[in-house]
This record gives sequence, C-alpha cells and structure tokens, in this order.
Amino acid sequence: MSEFREIRKRIENYRRGLEERVKETCIIVVLLGAGGEGLRKRRKIRRKLEKNGILGLIPEDDFSPDVAPSVTEEAVLERADVDLIFVNVESWGSATEFAQFHDKKLIAPKLRVLVPYKHHPLYGSSKSYLTDLYLTHLAIYGHVYAYDDEWESIFPTSEKIIVTLSLRYRRLKAIGKI
Repeated sequence: MSEFREIRKRIENYRRGLEERVKETCIIVVLLGAGGEGLRKRRKIRRKLEKNGILGLIPEDDFSPDVAPSVTEEAVLERADVDLIFVNVESWGSATEFAQFHDKKLIAPKLRVLVPYKHHPLYGSSKSYLTDLYLTHLAIYGHVYAYDDEWESIFPTSEKIIVTLSLRYRRLKAIGKI
C-alpha cells in the first residue's frame, strides 16, 4: 500500500509542477483587424487573454503612432518573442495586413487567419481573389479559421477561436512541446 501512495504522490507533484510551469509561461498574442467595432471586440478579447496570463497586443493601442503602421507592425511581428498573430479579416485594412504578412517567412507561420465562414475557402461559396489567398495560406500553413460572430451557424465566434487556441498554445509552450 505504501508503494501506491508513493507513486500517487509523485504523480501529484509532477502535475503540480506542470500547473506551475503553465502559470509562469507568458506568450505574446497580437490581435489585428478592423477599427471601430472590430477594435472594440479586439480590446474585449485582449482583456480575456490577459485574465488568463496571456499578453495581448493591439497595434492601435500598443505600437508607436509616430511610425507608419505598415513599418511598425512588420518589425514587431517578426520578433521571435511574438508567439501568435491573429488577423480577423473584416475590412480592407485587415485584408491588406493579411496579404502583406502571408508571405513573410518570419511572420506567416505565426499567423492565424480568421475568416467569416461565408468566405472560407472550404465552407463558403466565395470565389474572390482574397478567398483564393486564404486557400493558399490554408494549404501551406493550415491556419485559416471560419467563424460566425452573428450566431447564425455552427461555427464558433472569433473570440472563442482566439482564446481557445491561445490557451492551448500557452500550455504546449509551458510543457516544452513548442
């Protein structure tokens, strides 16, 4: 019986150690997207991420307004300490950001593209140039997610996708899988 208690105690200690590593692990998540209502949604998501120990950055709030956004964003996103970049393609500006970063070798693997399900290359019916670019990104990197913020379908909200993926990424980084 004492051998079982000893094994149980080692397992519990190991589990506690993993939980501590997760608490101590910081990841940096950048949230790109539209202004106006899109910016309000990104700020709400950032608050939720930060309550869970994840540093969320929003260019409009956190990057220098004195330098052109197209220059600042690329320089910051290429840094190794930025873990994930979510771009919610919901405006011409965010579509431009996606197109600008999709081919950058230091940025594209970190890029998680959020697309309204109606425009997703596998689930929607759109045949646009942008949808074709989503398909290319999906084929190369596999990170194009269909969402529905209007609750009209079975697809998750953009917030749920961002929070869920960020939390899992943090846990995987904490245990050395990333």
